[in-house]
Amino acid sequence: MRLVKLEGHDGPIWINPEHVVAVRKALKDTKVETVSGMHMVKEAPEVVARLLGADELAKEINAKAVLTYEPE
Repeated sequence: MRLVKLEGHDGPIWINPEHVVAVRKALKDTKVETVSGMHMVKEAPEVVARLLGADELAKEINAKAVLTYEPE
């Protein structure tokens, strides 16, 4: 079993990458959702995803990004 050490508000948090469901940006911190619950960590979402072993990062595409194109 591989554990990754992340910095939480109350000290270090050890997370098993196989149990991670999602990594999302919160207001000031990063929210790591696992099968057992949610944890808030201080690192950036990109850093957390790479530490957990993500090969690719999924980007959200919202409607504003699509609607900004104006044809000539």
